[in-house]
Amino acid sequence: MITTTSTANHTGAATTPDTDIVENIDALYNKLTLRIIPLILVCYFFGYLDRVNVGFAKLQMVTDLQLSDAAYGVGAGLFFVGYLLLQIPAGWLVRAIGVKKCIAGSMIAWGLVSIAMLATRDQTTFYALRFLLGVTEASFFPAVIAYFSVWFPSRRLSRVMALLFLAMPLGVVIGGPLSGWIMDATHGGFGLRGWQWMFLIEGLPAVLLGLYLLATVTERIDDAHWLNGAEKRMVHEEMASEADGKRVNLHAALRESTLWLLFATSFLYNVGNYGLIFWMPTMIKALGALSNFEIGMISAVPYLVASVAMLLNAQHSVRSGERRWHTAAPVIVGGVALLASVSMHTHPVLAVACLTVGVAGIMSTLAMFWSLPSRILGGEATAGGAGLVNIGAAIAGFVGPSIMGYLKGLTGSTEIGVALLALTLFCAAALILAIPRRFMGRI
Repeated sequence: MITTTSTANHTGAATTPDTDIVENIDALYNKLTLRIIPLILVCYFFGYLDRVNVGFAKLQMVTDLQLSDAAYGVGAGLFFVGYLLLQIPAGWLVRAIGVKKCIAGSMIAWGLVSIAMLATRDQTTFYALRFLLGVTEASFFPAVIAYFSVWFPSRRLSRVMALLFLAMPLGVVIGGPLSGWIMDATHGGFGLRGWQWMFLIEGLPAVLLGLYLLATVTERIDDAHWLNGAEKRMVHEEMASEADGKRVNLHAALRESTLWLLFATSFLYNVGNYGLIFWMPTMIKALGALSNFEIGMISAVPYLVASVAMLLNAQHSVRSGERRWHTAAPVIVGGVALLASVSMHTHPVLAVACLTVGVAGIMSTLAMFWSLPSRILGGEATAGGAGLVNIGAAIAGFVGPSIMGYLKGLTGSTEIGVALLALTLFCAAALILAIPRRFMGRI
């Protein structure tokens, strides 16, 4: 294992740290990051956009399709019912057909289903297509986790995941105004409503990117023509140095209690996360008379701030070596901010400010949390174990929007629902603090 600690030579004099080797390793991982992350980030951006743009479509389609708030909430959440069905099988699917085919095939399929959303005519087709969208996207994230685990040791994953999860705030920062603009600018063109054009235009890139991935993704270190022999050996050595003690068999991994603790944390955290994501455009619309584009622009502000906060939190965690509070504290701050936003509904600027802090806290926990499964899992267990943890998120993705829809229909406002979301975030933080020390040690 390479370290930077000074040692003494045979004469008793202190030698200097082997900084050249360490700098070479850091430079190598910067090279890997620049080679691997940008394309996957763009892919995940469109996947996330196709997942959540229904929140903006709601501004028009609930009237066109005569959907109630409760029916919309169920439809938004049905994505996650389809999504969770293939999470554990995704581990075997990755092993059977490979990372590249899993990622690319998922993208092509979900892009086609997203485009098909323009054919939604009633509640039944809305439910069916949202379910199918979840099924087609299900293998993407576990396959990406398995892909990253080939190249990056777990101690470097928090920064890598922070870069990947930029796709989520960018999905709102860019996708929100884009979705609002498309809906306003195209409404009525060729007989299609604005929300139908949005699904068509935003679904097509996923299909094209999936085809491109088939020609570009390198699945094995030894096949990377853009690395020389010494660089390949360094990556192999880095990965081998942390392999001991990890669960590499999925059946053994499922008996690891900490994995189930991560599952429960993922569920509670994402009830708050997805409940807010799918209902934020509606919450902002309630603050005043705004166009769809204006709602998209305002929705972008919290996620723009969150993208910066997420990177800074991950970088500070790596620099300080502390993991536990860098994971738990932001989500506590997020819950407090959501509670504060409830009391600010008569002050739109302050309400948006509270939502901004809330989103920044929630997103800052995300990258830290998803670096944890790789500290437990290795080999073929990586995708399947990550799929199990992602099932918690998938169930939450159905529960969160559905609860918000039910409570809004019952009370006429989103305030009680937002307070409930904050409570789930506090519970998630408590579980993070309960994770055993050996998995939350210094990075």
